[in-house]
Amino acid sequence: TSDFGKYNIKNFDTIFTNNVKIKYVDNVITSEYLDFSMINNLIIITKNVVYKNLENILKADVIEIDIKTKDTKIFMHDINKKVNIKSIN
Repeated sequence: TSDFGKYNIKNFDTIFTNNVKIKYVDNVITSEYLDFSMINNLIIITKNVVYKNLENILKADVIEIDIKTKDTKIFMHDINKKVNIKSIN
């Protein structure tokens, strides 16, 4: 879900902005921007990214998910900063 979505009818790509929330089972990802690209088979989640499940909270600048392979990259824009992972338990 998000407050705003912009859908491209030519290539089916969609950009979601403002209060983006992805829920899957016990996992929730929130951010301010999500780019869903059917052409590139890629989801890019950026801007205040927080991933939560029952055991952890992860904060990063970017999460990239390959739609076909499910390969996921989680990283920061600044190589001197680190992804923050905190255990809830």
